[in-house]
Amino acid sequence: MTKKIIALLLTLCMAAACASCATITISIPVEIATAQNGAADTTAAPAATEPAQTTEQPAVPVDNTEQTPSPDVPADVPSGAPSTTAEVLKYYCDAYNKIASESKAVTRTYDYTSNYNNILNINNNSTLEGLANSLMGKFMVENTDPVAGDASALPPVGLTSLNITEDKVSSATCTDKGDTYEIVIKSTGTDDNQEADLNPGDGSAGLIGPLLRTDDVTGAAGSLISFEGLHAYYATASVTATVDKATGHITKFEYLTPCILHFDQVTAAVIVKVKNCDIGLLFQQTWTVDY
Repeated sequence: MTKKIIALLLTLCMAAACASCATITISIPVEIATAQNGAADTTAAPAATEPAQTTEQPAVPVDNTEQTPSPDVPADVPSGAPSTTAEVLKYYCDAYNKIASESKAVTRTYDYTSNYNNILNINNNSTLEGLANSLMGKFMVENTDPVAGDASALPPVGLTSLNITEDKVSSATCTDKGDTYEIVIKSTGTDDNQEADLNPGDGSAGLIGPLLRTDDVTGAAGSLISFEGLHAYYATASVTATVDKATGHITKFEYLTPCILHFDQVTAAVIVKVKNCDIGLLFQQTWTVDY
């Protein structure tokens, strides 16, 4: 992912050698039941017989039908769907935290980085922006090749235990889908209140989905490109998790993370400089978990 971004920036810088550089101010738009099944006691008390009545009463039939035992359900699996934000978050975190010890395989089945919200500001130069749009289509491609990993590979990368509180999310919902629950959690970031330069576990978006770390970008660039004022801004990140109701296991994650990558200045080959660049990126990933 970072190599694609570096390649794009390098190409743009080369093209910028033929264009004048101007400093601009960029406005960054971003959007990025408890069921209890118990039989009531319906056995009626035997009626008292009249003292003078000697007629024998018929015997009451006895139901000797063998009862089918209920399936075993882990003690920590709730009997009904969580409803409040706090309940949903606890249910999700409890399920997530079991992956490290109970899963057999964790696999990324889909990975796609695309341009987000048509945000592509390259020095306010329409020619360069047209070139960048063309390059985006070549660099940002879908990857459906399965990539196996362990629990630590799941976003947030490196965290095998989560504790997400209500103040860290804008919403957390749970929908009954029959044999599964669908849990959707969204971060607190907004167009006017973005989160900047997060590491896994930081802020709100850092607890929910994949991130682009600025260190990853500079590290991948090596000596080819230097950056000044590099920042990654996050708005509303989300995760949609599918949970098996019988076991409480998360079997699938779908992540969406919108990011605005901003550069005060990009320098390539020492003399080629492009100022005030903004690239909108949308990270989409799907992971499956086997137990």
